[in-house]
Amino acid sequence: MLGPFATATEFCEFTGIVIPDDLARLQALLLQSSSLMRSHSRQTLSFVEDDEVTRYPTASTFLSLPQRPVTEASEVLVDGVATTDYYVIPRGIRSGSVAAPGSAWTRGATVTYSHGFAETDSEFSVLRTICIESAARAYAPNASGSPEVLGQIALESGGYAPAVFLTQNEKETLSSFMRGLVR
Repeated sequence: MLGPFATATEFCEFTGIVIPDDLARLQALLLQSSSLMRSHSRQTLSFVEDDEVTRYPTASTFLSLPQRPVTEASEVLVDGVATTDYYVIPRGIRSGSVAAPGSAWTRGATVTYSHGFAETDSEFSVLRTICIESAARAYAPNASGSPEVLGQIALESGGYAPAVFLTQNEKETLSSFMRGLVR
Protein backbone atom coordinates (compact mmCIF):
# COMPACT_ATOMS: atom_id res chain seq x y z
CA MET A 1 0.00 0.00 0.00
CA LEU A 2 1.25 3.45 -0.89
CA GLY A 3 1.61 5.96 1.90
CA PRO A 4 0.45 9.56 2.06
CA PHE A 5 2.34 12.42 0.39
CA ALA A 6 2.79 14.13 3.77
CA THR A 7 3.35 13.12 7.36
CA ALA A 8 1.33 14.33 10.34
CA THR A 9 4.35 16.36 11.47
CA GLU A 10 4.62 18.05 8.06
CA PHE A 11 0.88 18.76 8.22
CA CYS A 12 1.27 20.47 11.61
CA GLU A 13 4.33 22.45 10.50
CA PHE A 14 2.54 23.63 7.33
CA THR A 15 -0.74 24.57 9.03
CA GLY A 16 0.65 25.83 12.33
CA ILE A 17 -1.55 23.42 14.28
CA VAL A 18 -0.03 21.99 17.45
CA ILE A 19 0.85 18.31 17.06
CA PRO A 20 -2.01 16.42 18.71
CA ASP A 21 -1.45 13.52 21.13
CA ASP A 22 -3.29 11.15 18.80
CA LEU A 23 -2.05 11.37 15.21
CA ALA A 24 -4.38 8.67 13.87
CA ARG A 25 -7.03 11.07 12.53
CA LEU A 26 -4.43 13.27 10.83
CA GLN A 27 -2.73 10.28 9.26
CA ALA A 28 -6.06 8.91 8.04
CA LEU A 29 -6.99 12.26 6.45
CA LEU A 30 -3.58 12.55 4.75
CA LEU A 31 -3.90 9.02 3.39
CA GLN A 32 -7.45 9.74 2.18
CA SER A 33 -6.26 12.93 0.48
CA SER A 34 -3.36 11.09 -1.19
CA SER A 35 -5.69 8.35 -2.40
CA LEU A 36 -8.05 10.95 -3.84
CA MET A 37 -5.15 12.62 -5.67
CA ARG A 38 -4.01 9.28 -7.12
CA SER A 39 -7.54 8.45 -8.17
CA HIS A 40 -8.04 11.82 -9.84
CA SER A 41 -4.75 11.63 -11.76
CA ARG A 42 -5.02 7.89 -12.44
CA GLN A 43 -1.33 7.69 -11.53
CA THR A 44 0.62 6.30 -8.56
CA LEU A 45 2.68 9.54 -8.43
CA SER A 46 4.97 8.24 -5.64
CA PHE A 47 8.25 6.62 -6.62
CA VAL A 48 7.91 2.89 -7.31
CA GLU A 49 10.93 0.76 -8.10
CA ASP A 50 10.85 -2.32 -10.36
CA ASP A 51 7.18 -2.34 -11.32
CA GLU A 52 6.45 -4.93 -14.01
CA VAL A 53 4.00 -4.57 -16.88
CA THR A 54 3.33 -6.50 -20.06
CA ARG A 55 2.47 -4.38 -23.09
CA TYR A 56 0.65 -5.48 -26.20
CA PRO A 57 2.36 -5.43 -29.58
CA THR A 58 2.53 -2.14 -31.43
CA ALA A 59 3.89 -1.14 -34.81
CA SER A 60 5.63 1.85 -33.27
CA THR A 61 9.16 2.45 -32.06
CA PHE A 62 7.57 3.90 -28.91
CA LEU A 63 6.24 1.65 -26.14
CA SER A 64 3.94 3.57 -23.81
CA LEU A 65 4.10 2.61 -20.12
CA PRO A 66 1.10 3.21 -17.86
CA GLN A 67 2.75 5.00 -14.92
CA ARG A 68 4.60 8.29 -15.39
CA PRO A 69 7.21 9.60 -15.29
CA VAL A 70 9.32 6.62 -16.24
CA THR A 71 12.71 7.05 -14.54
CA GLU A 72 14.42 3.78 -15.43
CA ALA A 73 13.81 0.50 -17.23
CA SER A 74 15.83 -2.23 -15.54
CA GLU A 75 14.70 -5.07 -17.81
CA VAL A 76 12.89 -5.35 -21.13
CA LEU A 77 11.92 -8.79 -22.39
CA VAL A 78 10.63 -9.51 -25.90
CA ASP A 79 9.40 -13.10 -26.24
CA GLY A 80 11.20 -13.86 -22.96
CA VAL A 81 14.56 -12.64 -24.28
CA ALA A 82 16.22 -9.56 -22.77
CA THR A 83 16.89 -6.62 -25.05
CA THR A 84 19.01 -3.56 -24.41
CA ASP A 85 18.23 -1.73 -27.66
CA TYR A 86 16.01 0.99 -26.14
CA TYR A 87 16.17 4.25 -24.27
CA VAL A 88 13.92 5.68 -21.58
CA ILE A 89 11.73 8.74 -21.99
CA PRO A 90 9.25 10.06 -19.37
CA ARG A 91 6.26 8.43 -21.10
CA GLY A 92 7.82 5.02 -21.78
CA ILE A 93 10.63 3.49 -23.82
CA ARG A 94 11.68 4.02 -27.39
CA SER A 95 13.51 1.53 -29.56
CA GLY A 96 17.14 2.41 -30.15
CA SER A 97 17.11 0.55 -33.44
CA VAL A 98 16.75 2.49 -36.67
CA ALA A 99 17.30 -0.58 -38.85
CA ALA A 100 13.60 -1.41 -38.90
CA PRO A 101 11.65 1.69 -37.89
CA GLY A 102 8.09 0.99 -36.85
CA SER A 103 8.67 -2.67 -36.06
CA ALA A 104 10.52 -2.57 -32.74
CA TRP A 105 7.68 -3.72 -30.48
CA THR A 106 5.60 -5.83 -32.89
CA ARG A 107 5.77 -8.73 -30.43
CA GLY A 108 5.07 -6.60 -27.38
CA ALA A 109 7.29 -6.60 -24.32
CA THR A 110 7.42 -7.20 -20.59
CA VAL A 111 9.04 -4.20 -18.94
CA THR A 112 10.39 -3.87 -15.41
CA TYR A 113 10.64 -0.18 -14.72
CA SER A 114 10.75 2.50 -12.03
CA HIS A 115 8.39 5.45 -12.10
CA GLY A 116 6.97 8.34 -10.13
CA PHE A 117 8.39 11.16 -8.07
CA ALA A 118 10.90 10.77 -5.24
CA GLU A 119 10.43 12.87 -2.11
CA THR A 120 13.41 14.99 -3.19
CA ASP A 121 11.81 15.95 -6.54
CA SER A 122 10.28 19.41 -6.81
CA GLU A 123 7.08 17.86 -8.17
CA PHE A 124 6.70 15.92 -4.93
CA SER A 125 6.54 19.22 -3.03
CA VAL A 126 3.53 20.19 -5.13
CA LEU A 127 1.88 16.86 -4.30
CA ARG A 128 2.67 17.29 -0.60
CA THR A 129 1.12 20.78 -0.55
CA ILE A 130 -2.10 19.64 -2.26
CA CYS A 131 -2.32 16.70 0.13
CA ILE A 132 -1.94 18.88 3.22
CA GLU A 133 -4.37 21.54 2.01
CA SER A 134 -6.99 18.95 1.12
CA ALA A 135 -6.64 17.20 4.48
CA ALA A 136 -6.63 20.52 6.38
CA ARG A 137 -10.10 21.39 5.08
CA ALA A 138 -11.43 18.22 6.68
CA TYR A 139 -9.37 18.46 9.86
CA ALA A 140 -10.11 22.07 10.76
CA PRO A 141 -13.03 23.52 8.86
CA ASN A 142 -12.39 27.08 10.07
CA ALA A 143 -9.56 29.56 9.76
CA SER A 144 -8.40 29.26 13.37
CA GLY A 145 -7.48 25.61 12.93
CA SER A 146 -9.72 24.43 15.74
CA PRO A 147 -13.38 23.49 15.73
CA GLU A 148 -15.79 25.99 17.17
CA VAL A 149 -18.01 24.54 19.85
CA LEU A 150 -21.46 25.54 21.06
CA GLY A 151 -21.98 23.59 24.26
CA GLN A 152 -20.80 20.16 23.24
CA ILE A 153 -21.69 20.46 19.55
CA ALA A 154 -18.95 21.30 17.04
CA LEU A 155 -20.03 23.91 14.49
CA GLU A 156 -18.87 24.30 10.91
CA SER A 157 -17.86 27.88 10.33
CA GLY A 158 -15.41 27.80 7.44
CA GLY A 159 -17.87 27.07 4.67
CA TYR A 160 -16.53 23.57 3.99
CA ALA A 161 -18.01 20.34 5.19
CA PRO A 162 -15.37 18.40 7.15
CA ALA A 163 -14.57 16.11 4.23
CA VAL A 164 -11.50 15.51 2.09
CA PHE A 165 -11.94 16.91 -1.41
CA LEU A 166 -9.95 18.57 -4.15
CA THR A 167 -10.67 22.14 -5.22
CA GLN A 168 -10.93 23.01 -8.90
CA ASN A 169 -7.50 24.67 -8.73
CA GLU A 170 -5.98 21.52 -7.17
CA LYS A 171 -7.57 19.37 -9.88
CA GLU A 172 -6.11 21.64 -12.55
CA THR A 173 -2.68 21.41 -10.94
CA LEU A 174 -2.95 17.61 -10.81
CA SER A 175 -3.94 17.51 -14.49
CA SER A 176 -0.29 18.09 -15.39
CA PHE A 177 0.50 14.79 -13.65
CA MET A 178 -2.12 12.81 -15.57
CA ARG A 179 -1.22 10.43 -18.33
CA GLY A 180 -1.82 12.13 -21.65
CA LEU A 181 -2.89 10.69 -24.94
CA VAL A 182 -0.76 7.89 -26.31
CA ARG A 183 0.75 8.94 -29.61
